[in-house]
Amino acid sequence: MLSDMDRRIVNLLQADGRKTNAEIAIEVGLSTSAAHRRVQQLRDSGVISGYRAIVDPRKAGLSVIGYVSVKMESHDESLLREFVRGVEGIDEIVACHAISGGGDYLLKVVAADMDAFAGVTLKRLVRLPGVKDSTTNFVLSTVKQEQTWPV
Repeated sequence: MLSDMDRRIVNLLQADGRKTNAEIAIEVGLSTSAAHRRVQQLRDSGVISGYRAIVDPRKAGLSVIGYVSVKMESHDESLLREFVRGVEGIDEIVACHAISGGGDYLLKVVAADMDAFAGVTLKRLVRLPGVKDSTTNFVLSTVKQEQTWPV
């Protein structure tokens, strides 16, 4: 469970992961060394799992984004492990979630254009072990992009 101070620190780092411990200390009212210790504890506990740049996919040449729902032939553990291993090897699949409901997995797939998207889904994804069926919903516009978690 996060303390109020930890939440404040996490929210500051979500807004700007390049903040220094000194800047965090000033904003939350701690000494620099205390802020450093708290940030380190958040890293060590896994609450903060890393830092990265937020990339605009369209400006990076990835103009097609689709969410692909995948149904599996069976839920055999070894088959599912092979599928997951295959998904991890496809860079254009930027997120994969095991889900409930109409499918077994929901994947976020990005590509430069429709031909590239088709190449990923039709030539690679549906050929992964255990894939029975897939359905794609394409992103027409993004209203809100995931950037921070409400902690």
